[in-house]
Amino acid sequence: MNNTTFVYGSEVQGRGYATDMDIAFGIVTTLIGITACTGGVLNLYLIKNLKAFHNAFGFFWVVRTIGELGTDLTFLLYTGPVTVLQPTNIPPALGIFVYHLSYTFAYMQCLMNLIIAWNRFVAVWFPMNYLRVFNAKLCGGVAIYVCCQACIVTTLFFIFPCNQVGYGPRFYANVFVKCDPSIDRDYSILSTLLCKVCFTIACVGTGVVNMTTFCKIVYIRVTSQARSTSKEYKRDVRLFFLGVVQDILMTIVLLSIILCNNQKDLGLLSIVLSYDGLILIYCFNTGSMVLCNPECRRFLFGTRKGAVSNTYATGTGAASNTAAPSDTKHED
Repeated sequence: MNNTTFVYGSEVQGRGYATDMDIAFGIVTTLIGITACTGGVLNLYLIKNLKAFHNAFGFFWVVRTIGELGTDLTFLLYTGPVTVLQPTNIPPALGIFVYHLSYTFAYMQCLMNLIIAWNRFVAVWFPMNYLRVFNAKLCGGVAIYVCCQACIVTTLFFIFPCNQVGYGPRFYANVFVKCDPSIDRDYSILSTLLCKVCFTIACVGTGVVNMTTFCKIVYIRVTSQARSTSKEYKRDVRLFFLGVVQDILMTIVLLSIILCNNQKDLGLLSIVLSYDGLILIYCFNTGSMVLCNPECRRFLFGTRKGAVSNTYATGTGAASNTAAPSDTKHED
């Protein structure tokens, strides 16, 4: 690109007409956004109505779900429609703003994965100290910290020049918005760095914490002479592998984002993994909460009222007798 052809923000503009691929991809993205938003609202509804989630774990899950919903809404209200319509008069600031908004909420969700993993770690390893550690003041402080950190990180895009990213409807991806024709790179240095940091801390860190938590679950089962064929043990193992799958999926998507690095003209697989893959994971997270928690299934589909268990989910989502009572008042 040279000085005579350079137009700032051209990366976030549509092509002026919609191809069959544009329409298909836009509709699919919109439908995924609707599904993810519906699932997020369902999560909040379940947490509000089930005492099993009226604790620190439930509170952290709410914050994480809010992060997911924020990203889901950008897909539903902006990404899908502009991909179908392919307008050529999109203000560059709008395309960039939508990316920043989505990034802020995604960062919240990413960090909350690690917070929830540590919450389960303390519940299993130090059950006697759980209520003292995760009191209402700490939970509120953590939520405020996560939100503030997400906003501060996003402001870095405005501090360091020529690192802006926006959604390009022609490319079905978030792409680097070049600020000057003399810039010879086609990626955001800051975005690349932040994704790598998030990958290391959130994905790898959460995986290590969850693995440590599961080792403790196994130790408790063995030392208490619990039979490996018992229903509770099988549930622990089943939900542990579900947690592993969630972590693997997030790792694949974030690694894809790092490798694609806001490039243009990506292949179909790269587009799905690095962009739509993010809210596909959110859909999976919602489904896992409904399908893998008996309390949720009984509440939604059962005809009898489910009893509130004295157990709560471990770091892997599994039930553990080391948990605090779910009706603890100061954690509501």
